[in-house]
Parts: sequence; C-alpha cells; structure tokens
Amino acid sequence: VRIARCVLTVVLTGCSLMIFSTFGLMMLHFTAFSALTDLLVYLFRRIRPRPAPKRPSRILACGLAPLVLVAGVLSYGWWNMYHIVETTYQIPTDKTLSQPSRAVLLADLHYGNGITGEALAEQCDRISAREPDFVLLGGDIVDENTTLEGMQEACALLGSIRSRYGIYYVCGNHDRNAYRNDPAYTIRELYGSLTAHGITVLEDETVVLNGEITLMGRADPGFSAQYGRASVQELLDKAHADPDTFWLVADHQPMELAKSAALGVDLTVSGHTHGGQVFPIGLCDRLVHFNEMNYGCRERDGMYTVVTSGICGWGFPLRTEARSEYVWLEIGGA
Repeated sequence: VRIARCVLTVVLTGCSLMIFSTFGLMMLHFTAFSALTDLLVYLFRRIRPRPAPKRPSRILACGLAPLVLVAGVLSYGWWNMYHIVETTYQIPTDKTLSQPSRAVLLADLHYGNGITGEALAEQCDRISAREPDFVLLGGDIVDENTTLEGMQEACALLGSIRSRYGIYYVCGNHDRNAYRNDPAYTIRELYGSLTAHGITVLEDETVVLNGEITLMGRADPGFSAQYGRASVQELLDKAHADPDTFWLVADHQPMELAKSAALGVDLTVSGHTHGGQVFPIGLCDRLVHFNEMNYGCRERDGMYTVVTSGICGWGFPLRTEARSEYVWLEIGGA
C-alpha cells in the first residue's frame, strides 16, 4: 500500500508540473489541496484532546475533501472566464477637449481559448450599442494556438465594432505567433486581415483623433531586439505632437511608465498581465512586481495608467484570479 501511495504521489506531482495544460492545472490544485488537508489532519490530531473524534480526520484523510475543493475552485474559474464584465474608469484632464471622449479598451482575447464566434459577436454588439468614440485593441487578440481561420474570424468580429473615429490595434507578444515551430499564420497575414476589416495597426505609429487626442501605438517589447521599438520621445518627435492635445500611449505591456509620465503623457493603457489569471500569480506579481503594474487604474506624476485583466485568458479556459473584462475610458468626463 505504501509503495502504491508513493507511486501515485510521484505521478500526481509529475502531472502537476505540466502547468500549461488544463489537466496539469487540475493536478496542481489537487496536489496543493491534498497537502493542505494533510496538514489539517495533522493539526487536528495534535491539538484535540485524546481520545479525539475520528470522523473529522477520516473525512479529511479520505481524499474526498481535496477533490471537492478542486471541483469548486475550477468550476468558479470556468464561470469567471466566461462571465465578462464592463469596467469604467474616469480619466480627468486639464487638456481642452470639445467634449468628453469615450473609448473602449479590449485586450488579451487569445481567440480560440475562451469565447469565440457568437459569444464574441454578442460582446462586440454590446460595445457598438454604447457608441464609443474609438476602440483600442491592446494586443494578444490571437495566439500560437489560434488557427488561420480563427484569426481571420477574430479580425472580422472585432472589425464589426462601430465607433466614431475607428479601431486601433497594438501588437502583443502572442500575436506574432512566435512560440511554436509551425505557426498557422504570419504576422503579416494578421496585419493584412486586421487592415482588411478596417482596423488600423499602430506599430510605433501615431494618429490624431478629432484634432484633440494624440494616440501613440507602441511595438511590443517582447521582440524589440528583432524588430526594433521606438521610444515615446521618438514617437512624439516624429509626429510633432501638439502638447495641447491629450497624449495617449497604447502599449501591450505596462512598461516604462515613469519615462512616459516624465514626458507629459496623459494616459497609458496596457493588458498582458491578465491580472494573474490563476491564483496566486497575480498576488505574486503585486508583491515582487514582475510587471510595473498588474491591474487597475492609478494616477502618478500627473499620468493615468490603466491595465486591464483582459477579456479572456491564455493557456486554459479558466480564471481563478481577477475577472474577464473590457474597459471603458471616460476621458475628460465628470
């Protein structure tokens, strides 16, 4: 019996290391909850006066408790992934705008992993119904697991969103489809499909919206050594940016925030972090700062920074940390 238990422990531990699969994630949770229940059994037996009741320790020791906990947590994670909410941030500004501007930020779709087809079309219709002034696609709308047909479908659905000044996209690290040896599409095919559906690609490019908002889209830093990446200062100089306009930087990863603030940027928006997606990754990020900012909206040195947890997630259709969302930006509103 002891040998069988040891073999089972080794197998479960090995499976738990396969964390980039749904099964591996399940086993990782089971291993963690099993260790927790074993600790509770040990503590129960140590602190209870003898003779201690056997029923509670037997319930914990039989293995049912970790299975129930895993089922509960992963069921919540599945529901949380598909339950998409709207988050709204008010972005005040001293810049003179003819009227408040409403933008929507949508990032980290990872099309094919979570919502697809009719579910995404429904979200796009909801966004269109609220008549945004412009749309920001913050990267990772597809990834290395998205098929060519899926990529084209994602571009078509996102391109269907109606807005006053258009839809603007910045590249994410997964969009390049560089994490597998046999990519289903190239970055040029992705850009071509985006453009064909009316989406403007901003890769170290700048546009001015309604003569009042200077939007700078940065290349993703994940491949800057191969493809280059302009600084915010270079983008401002290249565009001869009017300092009286509202300066908005879209960058897939929340990086170089202090530099942007020092240059006078009013708002920077990002995705990438997923808010952690699977507990306790987000908690660790907030503690040790894998990213300069993990989630939310903050103001520092006169610049607002918004980092969205994303409308979906990567790797497995589960989210046990943060929530699936898209973000409304009320710029210059009350």
